[in-house]
Amino acid sequence: MLPGGCRRWQPLNTLKHSSAFIPHALDALAGERVFLPALLGKVMKLSPLRSLVLLAIARSAAGFVIPQELKKATGLSDWQLGRILGHRATPVATSAAPQSTCAETNTTVVFPEPTLPTLYDLEKRGAFVKREGTQLTLLGTAFRLVGANVYWLGLDENVVPDPSYPSKRRVVEVFGVLSAMRATAIRAHTLGVSFGNPLSIEPDLDVFNDAAYESVDFAIAVARVYGIKLLIPLVDNYNYYHGGKYQFIGWAGIPFQGTGSDITPDGVGAYFYNTTSIVDSFKRYITHHLNHVNQFTGVALKDDPTILGWESGNELSGASFGDGPAPAAWTNEVGQLIKSLAPNQLFLDGSYGIFPDSGQLDNKVVDIFSDHFYPANISKLETDLALVKTANRNFLAGEFDWVGTNGGDPIPDFLEVIQKTGYAGDFFWSVFGHDDACCQYVEHDDGFSFYYQRDAFYTQQGNMLIGHATATSGKQVPEILPEVACPAAKFPLALLPPGLDVGRLGIATA
Repeated sequence: MLPGGCRRWQPLNTLKHSSAFIPHALDALAGERVFLPALLGKVMKLSPLRSLVLLAIARSAAGFVIPQELKKATGLSDWQLGRILGHRATPVATSAAPQSTCAETNTTVVFPEPTLPTLYDLEKRGAFVKREGTQLTLLGTAFRLVGANVYWLGLDENVVPDPSYPSKRRVVEVFGVLSAMRATAIRAHTLGVSFGNPLSIEPDLDVFNDAAYESVDFAIAVARVYGIKLLIPLVDNYNYYHGGKYQFIGWAGIPFQGTGSDITPDGVGAYFYNTTSIVDSFKRYITHHLNHVNQFTGVALKDDPTILGWESGNELSGASFGDGPAPAAWTNEVGQLIKSLAPNQLFLDGSYGIFPDSGQLDNKVVDIFSDHFYPANISKLETDLALVKTANRNFLAGEFDWVGTNGGDPIPDFLEVIQKTGYAGDFFWSVFGHDDACCQYVEHDDGFSFYYQRDAFYTQQGNMLIGHATATSGKQVPEILPEVACPAAKFPLALLPPGLDVGRLGIATA
């Protein structure tokens, strides 16, 4: 025995499997007997019986010491291994949240307690999402996209000055909210759409701004900590603050006027797809972006399993808004480039809707087709699902109106159709949190901004969305990680995966 009553770890090949010890092993491991032996069997090539014995020894010690060989073989932290070797989930200690100095506050959010991770939870951060026909998979089991849109993670228009990079406090808070809502993934526009603004990744043609990557890299790192996958669009159909296809058109010397979707002259958007120099300039941006190496993780975006896939764009149309999908040949060209750069990540056609007679569904490079729903429309949804299923691809309701007061079908009925497919996914539009001082919420006036537990209505609708996410994920419903309260508490250092440059995160850690 070692000091403190801990057992000395024997070499694995000397462990004895007596008949008297096996029942003790089974009893000691209780609820973990399924996924923990599987974990050890996979990474250390142990038999289930030998795995049980090894883990039972750890659990039978009054104050077990985690063996270095187990940490090395699994790649898990002391905190992660400690959680799975414990009998029950226990909250990770964080420092008390500081007292607010705000004259008026709205910080009554109550987060759920952390939950015990499964083997799936522990391994998923390092695994890529794959597609098999209509079904997405992760670690060989069905994976459902269910979560939200958070478009402002890379650059935000809702703060002063407008625009600005979001603070790290706000980014961590929103991922805490997403974890509490059982999101498996989110859609994040400004992690990929970023050009034409002095704060953008590409402020001018072929000029790249490394400073813009700090917010992008940080959001991706935090998503990895929380085990939430990312779908990232690469261009916008509209002319907004974060950039879109009209920036590339303007850089080519083609005049236009207007903002949003109200652009003149009519049809000028077609140049984005049919002008070789413009297509090539967009492809250079994609190549630069996917090859970028995250400053916090040291992993290139194209190689990061946190990113489940890239979307050709947001609500892309042809020459003018609403006139059909992006040209199939253009989508194929962009998809082929992305697949050549990031063969382990998926490609989503960002056209606004499904158009069966356009050649859209014949594009074999596309893994996921999508549509947006304002308001919820079950008839349109079922038509989309049937078309995409025939094409043997996955379907995503990439945005939908969660409010339910703007006409359309009841939101619970709409979501039930998606859930019962067994493969389709959905992201509601869109999540916001508190301001930097944690005094007030960051307001966005599109009528679809969601604030976790802001009042009774948000709580009611939030509970509906949480129930849907839980039911859709089924056996693979994700664990809940500890939140970072607002006003911000220190972030549990043990949650950060190995390799993160903690000193540069810019957040307080415990």
